[in-house]
Amino acid sequence: MADELDTLQFKASMNKTYDSNLFRRSNNEVAEQITTSIFGVKLDKTYSLQRFVLDISYVDNKYNENDYLDFAATNYNGSWLWSLTPNLTGTLSSQRTQSLNSFGDFLNTTRNIRTLTDNQFRAQYSPHKVWSLILGVSQASLENTETFTAISDFDSTGLDYGAAYSFPSGAMITFLGHSRKGEYKKRPLDPIIAFDNGYSEREYEVDLFLQDPGRSKLIGKIGYLEREYDNFTIRNYQSYVGYLNYDLMITGKIKSSFGLTRILAPFETESTAYSISDTVTAQISYEVTSKIQAGINLRYTERDFGGRGQFDSSRLDKEDAFAGFIGWNPTKNIGFSLRSTKSSRNSNVSRFNFDDTLTSVNIELKI
Repeated sequence: MADELDTLQFKASMNKTYDSNLFRRSNNEVAEQITTSIFGVKLDKTYSLQRFVLDISYVDNKYNENDYLDFAATNYNGSWLWSLTPNLTGTLSSQRTQSLNSFGDFLNTTRNIRTLTDNQFRAQYSPHKVWSLILGVSQASLENTETFTAISDFDSTGLDYGAAYSFPSGAMITFLGHSRKGEYKKRPLDPIIAFDNGYSEREYEVDLFLQDPGRSKLIGKIGYLEREYDNFTIRNYQSYVGYLNYDLMITGKIKSSFGLTRILAPFETESTAYSISDTVTAQISYEVTSKIQAGINLRYTERDFGGRGQFDSSRLDKEDAFAGFIGWNPTKNIGFSLRSTKSSRNSNVSRFNFDDTLTSVNIELKI
């Protein structure tokens, strides 16, 4: 049977989900039952100073009523944790994820499969295991099977650079800069609604890691992101971004988590240029026995859509969600879980309002 230290691991799972409002409508809701089957294999092998990790999953999604939405995805996450010397190390990685578009963003029933790939190379030089110099390159792309201008197909390349400092306590602080260049290959220039075909992006961030083993952990990032378009500067935007996650073991059986997140992302329509999402999350879990865990999760998000000039939208979405879950692992190789989430969105543009209940049962096997 599988052990987390095994070189080769196999997993299979089946998830049954009931969605009370599949298309996230403010009225005339459509309920759906979704069956997701996952088959995966993971390879984790170390050779001397080198480590190779490859995780591949085949995901089959079946819809009971709206079977035109059926799709199968092959996702992978592979990395080579290389080391030329103990002081010069790094990572070469590649990741691909395929998923169905969010009906909460697009008020139609179109089937659009989005494929996101992310390739990265990073080198880190640390002669004394205190200060580290970081240099890397990255490449990312997004492909849609249908045309969605709000989050359009793109290809981007980037340069990553910075430094990190490790404290004797195990804490770490990292300073990073990113310079990216992107291109919309499938979208021609449109001067009427200012759809551009390229952009430049700069991001600067400070990352923090603190840990008291067995008691608490704090990870955070504060950054500043700015994007400039090649031709239509009216779509330019900038803002502070970041996150803060704090985990605390209240007792030996009770664990709590708290999170803050700000995300800035393009959302290009005739009336918007970007969206800023501010999210607060809180979770508490209880270990009923060594094999049974239960908990609740709360989430609140405010998403503001904006821009300048003709894109100065006044749309603001407020979304809250409450979830309860319970998991049972009779052995380390078999797991069962039940989760139910009640969510709702209140927007000042009423057609984006919705209420939804999502309930799922999951069975997982590892060998």
